[in-house]
Amino acid sequence: MAFYALLIELGVDDGKSLESKSFDELLAELKKADVPVPKSGTIKALNKQRVLTKHYAQVAEPVTVRNYLDTAEVALDAAVNRVIGRSVQELFLCDLLQDGESKALLKAAEEAIGQRQFLEALVEIRKVVFIEFELPYSIHGWKDVSKDEPSTPFGLLELSRGGWKAPRLKRNKEWIEANVADPTEYVQIDADEWRVQALEYGIHTAELANLRRLTPAVFRADNKSPWSTKYDASFPANEATEANAKYCLDRAISILLKKQEHARTARRPERGAAFDPPPVYIGDEVYKRATQSSEVVHTVAEGFTYEIQEYVDGFDASEKFFFLRAASEARGENGRPVKVVYGFLLMRGE
Repeated sequence: MAFYALLIELGVDDGKSLESKSFDELLAELKKADVPVPKSGTIKALNKQRVLTKHYAQVAEPVTVRNYLDTAEVALDAAVNRVIGRSVQELFLCDLLQDGESKALLKAAEEAIGQRQFLEALVEIRKVVFIEFELPYSIHGWKDVSKDEPSTPFGLLELSRGGWKAPRLKRNKEWIEANVADPTEYVQIDADEWRVQALEYGIHTAELANLRRLTPAVFRADNKSPWSTKYDASFPANEATEANAKYCLDRAISILLKKQEHARTARRPERGAAFDPPPVYIGDEVYKRATQSSEVVHTVAEGFTYEIQEYVDGFDASEKFFFLRAASEARGENGRPVKVVYGFLLMRGE
């Protein structure tokens, strides 16, 4: 597929049909176009082994498969570089991944591999895993919260602390003080949540497990905080190798592509219509639940801005409600409203 695509990129298909050409004939066309294909003899042997394995069930030895994989990577990199001027990984990084911190980190990892700084490359790759997958399992925001502290209405404060995918029993000061010995241990994976997350993105859980196993653990409290790292004393000598660094970079690019593709397919309705309550609503009560018998959480008043988030039928079928967000116009030192309330406001008739 790659050789076929490169020939199309070169415009070879304009003068001849490529669809009916065999694998060996595609290699010959690349050579005619002055595109080097290193170890082409081994590449041809690989294709013959593929036929034997697929059609005649003649299994290849693991060492042979490893050699074929290495050869394929060398040949593909050389051919792609000659035609496009970039490596295969750089092609994915530049043209397919969305711009952002994760992409920048992967580019830094690629540059580190080129400079044979494999430990540094593996650290950069793990930072991407943390940002994209481990962050929702960080219980750092709960380090000062006692397990006996009451929850807030609608759980908004709890949500702001993060770590909502970590096991609930670990989200408290007491558990953290007893069990978290270094910053990287703030990441507490819930195995079931982790598996469901991977399946949702179409990612094999073994790939994520390999990335976490073959890279140093990292952590940061927020975007402005420095990174903390941790790895075994034997890690630089045993795991910080060119093969591992290239494998982890390839897998990190692959899983990030799948996650971003999943995000691109999602479609969500626009929410948060501005609501300037007419005078008739001033003084009306905002309820915790969609019924007038519920607890009152706010009274509509001047000095607040209101945002409708949903239109809701009440428990009494004759009643209809706005579910809205009320934010005070007064601001605190952090620039945020000093009071924010969510609740249900009974809709008045025309």
